[in-house]
Amino acid sequence: MLPELKDHLNIIIITIDTLRADHLECYGYTGVKTPHINEIAAQGILFEQVISPVPLTLPAHCSIFTGTYPLYHGVRDNGSFYLNPDQLTLAEILKEKSYKTAAFIGAFVLDSRWGLDQGFDYYYDNFDLTKYKKISLDAVQRRGDEVLREACRWLETKEKEKFMVWIHLYDPHTPYEPPEPYRSQYQGRPYGLYDGEIAYVDQLIGSFLNFLMEQDLLEKTLIVLTSDHGESLGEHKESAHGFFIYEAVIRVPLIIRLPGQNSFRGKIIKSQVSSLDIMPSILDLIDVARPGSIQGKSFWPLLSGREKNDRPIYSETFYPRYHYGWSELQGVRQNNFKFIAAPRPELYDLSHDPGEKNNLFDQKKSLGRKMQKEMNQLIKHFSSQKAEAARIQNIDQDSLLKLQTLGYIGSFHHLTRERPGHKRADPKDRIELYNEIKLTQFLISEEKFEAAERKIRTVLDQDPSVLEARYLLGYLLNKQKRYEEAIKEFQRALEVDPEYYEAIFGLAMAYKESNQLEAAIHGFKRLLDLDPKDTKPYIHLADIYQDMGRNELALEMIKEAVEIDPESRFLRNRLGAIYLALGRLDEAEREIRQALSQERSQPLLNAHFNLALLHEARGEMELAIEAYRKEQQTCPYNWRPDFNLGLIFFRRKDPVAAEKEFRSCLEKNDQYAPAYLFLAKIIMDRGENLIEAERLALKAFNLNPDLPTQIFGHFLLADIYHRLHQPEKATFHLKNARRLEVLKSGAGTPSDSPKNRLNY
Repeated sequence: MLPELKDHLNIIIITIDTLRADHLECYGYTGVKTPHINEIAAQGILFEQVISPVPLTLPAHCSIFTGTYPLYHGVRDNGSFYLNPDQLTLAEILKEKSYKTAAFIGAFVLDSRWGLDQGFDYYYDNFDLTKYKKISLDAVQRRGDEVLREACRWLETKEKEKFMVWIHLYDPHTPYEPPEPYRSQYQGRPYGLYDGEIAYVDQLIGSFLNFLMEQDLLEKTLIVLTSDHGESLGEHKESAHGFFIYEAVIRVPLIIRLPGQNSFRGKIIKSQVSSLDIMPSILDLIDVARPGSIQGKSFWPLLSGREKNDRPIYSETFYPRYHYGWSELQGVRQNNFKFIAAPRPELYDLSHDPGEKNNLFDQKKSLGRKMQKEMNQLIKHFSSQKAEAARIQNIDQDSLLKLQTLGYIGSFHHLTRERPGHKRADPKDRIELYNEIKLTQFLISEEKFEAAERKIRTVLDQDPSVLEARYLLGYLLNKQKRYEEAIKEFQRALEVDPEYYEAIFGLAMAYKESNQLEAAIHGFKRLLDLDPKDTKPYIHLADIYQDMGRNELALEMIKEAVEIDPESRFLRNRLGAIYLALGRLDEAEREIRQALSQERSQPLLNAHFNLALLHEARGEMELAIEAYRKEQQTCPYNWRPDFNLGLIFFRRKDPVAAEKEFRSCLEKNDQYAPAYLFLAKIIMDRGENLIEAERLALKAFNLNPDLPTQIFGHFLLADIYHRLHQPEKATFHLKNARRLEVLKSGAGTPSDSPKNRLNY
């Protein structure tokens, strides 16, 4: 029997990423204090055995909000899959029932580009990717206080409208970096920093509950608190999640608080349920018909004791297969037994072996075979043909031939991921190798590229078929500017899997960085064939077209990207920069100011800088200086405004102010040749240290400057050597300057116009 509730019930779903059920006080854990989550449990319903269908963020959330397995909705991994628009989400159903819907997202892995925004009136993602040196799905995140601040701001305007809000708190995910006082309180304990993040999230939830009370919303709202998956914390040698499907990563908390006084307060449900059951249970509660696609079951009958849920519940991870070419893992959990289909099958009695240390498959083969059969039937029953659709897109034969020539795609016999007679390795036998790959990724994050290269080569020595290791080697070679070697590694990866998106991207970048621009164009267009919703290829194509002087084509690329992500401040600023390059100043100002109008807690790199360039183009020098100063304040690590301010003061014949800015520029970027040359000229003009001026000018030449900078440098050195009474050197540099001027007639110095100093 469903609880009787007031009309216009609001719904808040809180998903705490990477939260193990057994690391909460209300689930019996003593290592962390979670008083506010305890309070929700005391006033609500706690489910003891809740199973996630997959230990990965995007697929698990897709299951929560569609009520279906990955077998059906087709999202099997982070970053490489989209939720198809044909899938019906909880938000879409509730929106049709006049609910206002909003989502507040804590990590880029759930960005709207992957389709989970379906049905939400407002989807707060808007991640600023410009501050990250390497875009990683794990790394791009925001703290929970920022997520909840935005959610509260939205809720303050909806007090008279019924709503469904999803709040995603990412803090317990790696890296474990709890703020004070939680870092000091928990550091040094077993799992201390992970638990510190949980304690921090608990405090945020307490503040949020107080907000709901102040807004008179708490007793009008259903609160669902759960997680997408857990965290291994070293169990089975896995530090994080995604690789295995043991209890540590698939058993998650689920607590439901109904508003008002009711007979279900403090109730504990021991029967196992699935994350898929959340959606149908919410729909039943508000008396909305469930769509036929739903594969979860309402758990309300369990509360009355009329039904005991002993149905088999399925879990999977295809992460080892998609990333490393090893076997996927699929499992089923029923009656406290768990079967895992692997090259070496596993069977565990969870009643006596909750840590899954004793594999009983050989002793209980009949039970194992029975559960395997049930699992296969479940897979067959719940799978959808749409989920199995190949991700590779149809392309014409001419394009295919060109892509093959450049190494972006293998010949036709490589287009299947399954090779006859090939047996995929058991992830249990590759966990040490997997950890070596993770160590490589850590070394990369620390920018220890040589050490990372040595480490990943040892991985490839042990298993040359690991595609992610091959990709990482290519990435490391790219970082070390060994582009031809990188190209070969990416091509080797694509011979095995021509749809390997990261390898195509790396190959295109290697071509771009080695100035093989036409080859790079083919690569980025290939990426758009595979993933038309990704804006990064458009951005790189715009870079290339601008380098080729084809600004109109660059404009088309950025417009396409803006069409995909119209809320992106970065893209609006970039669009303004291209309009500026084309001399379309009014349109440039409109886009740049729109980008700046969206600026909140995170400053936008180069927005004030581009506004300063706009003012320079109009001759509004005081406004330009003001905008450059604003860029220095908001983005103090950006060297570009320092250089341009130095140029302004240089032209105004204020060498003291100019020298200060050029030196500041070089403190932030000691690889920028023009700054050395202007600093050298200022010192030369003072006539007090010509040897230092010579040293600075020669330093610029060691940085392989572009042609205009070389011309300026040769003229400058000719002047310096003339003053040093070294006529042969002076003549040498003067001749070189004039020779290069013939190659680039009228190039002048890099400071001739703001256009030459645009940052894209």
